[in-house]
Formats: sequence, structure tokens, C-alpha cells
Amino acid sequence: MNRKKILFTTAACICLLSIVANPVKAQQRPKMNMDDFRPAIGCTWKGELTYLDYSSGKAYTMPAHIVLLINRQNPAELLVNYKYPDEPKADNADSLLISSNSTKQLLGEEEVISATRDGKGNAEIVTEIAGIDGNDNRKCLIRHRYIIGVKAMSIRKEVRFDGEEKFILRNEYKMTARDCQ
Repeated sequence: MNRKKILFTTAACICLLSIVANPVKAQQRPKMNMDDFRPAIGCTWKGELTYLDYSSGKAYTMPAHIVLLINRQNPAELLVNYKYPDEPKADNADSLLISSNSTKQLLGEEEVISATRDGKGNAEIVTEIAGIDGNDNRKCLIRHRYIIGVKAMSIRKEVRFDGEEKFILRNEYKMTARDCQ
């Protein structure tokens, strides 16, 4: 074997071993679980909802409360109750099942693209899903950002319409006061 072939074979082996020993970070799926939501579960969070009114182009803010509970029949399902003290007819509820398949982790129907913790009891979960938004029902990518902590919680919805480069803030719940039983 000549020197070039030996060098090439050695370099190829080193590259292959480094890939096997150190998988590419992009291939790793973000990991989240119900523990990321624990600081917020069972408490009534009080704060505000600010949303973009597409008709006027202005932001509107109103008082809001959020209660997070674990479904007793399915411990992997988070129940979210939204209350609006000034507009009770707008009260609603949602459920978010934490699940995964062979390629991705899901929160509800949305893919978890990021899950981080800061070591102080705070977690940030970011999800994305293709959807429709706006007064004219335009196709878009919807991103939710959940920031859960012991002293504060926020849920942010961002939208990037097809053909556009930037996300816009559609709405955000900012909660700072909590009443835990």
C-alpha cells in the first residue's frame, strides 16, 4: 500500500470512529416530561394575556388566569384551563398529551423542537406545528414557547406566515402570581 492510501484509510477510520463515538447533536431529540411542568401544576396562576388584534394591528391586554392539572386517568396528559375574569364567556380548556414516536416528541399535536432547564427549577419547552392563522386564514408555522418556573410562567404563541422570514408575536400569557392549594 502506498503512503496516500494509508493516510486516506486512516483518516476515513478516524472520521467514522468520531461519528460513532460522538453522534451529531442535531440527531438528538429534545427530551421533556411532566416534571418540566411540575412547578406550575395545581396552582392558579394570575396575570395577563396580550394578543395581537389582526383587525386593528394593535395589541390588546386583559386579565387572565391559568390552572394546570395532570389528568388522573392519564398521567401523561396536562389539562390547561384558561379563565378570563373580565370576559368569562371566553373561558376555555385544552389538554396536552406528552408523547413520542420513532422520530419526534410531541406536546399535544406539536413537535417539541427544544427542551431546556436552567438548574433553578425553570424549564423552557418550544413546540412547532404547521397551521392556519390570521383573519384571512393564511398558512403558517406556529411556535409555542412555554416557560415554567417556580415564580413565573409564560406561554407565548408566535406565527410565521408562509413566504415570510420572521415570526410575529400572536399572543402571550404572562403569569406571576400563583395560588397553590
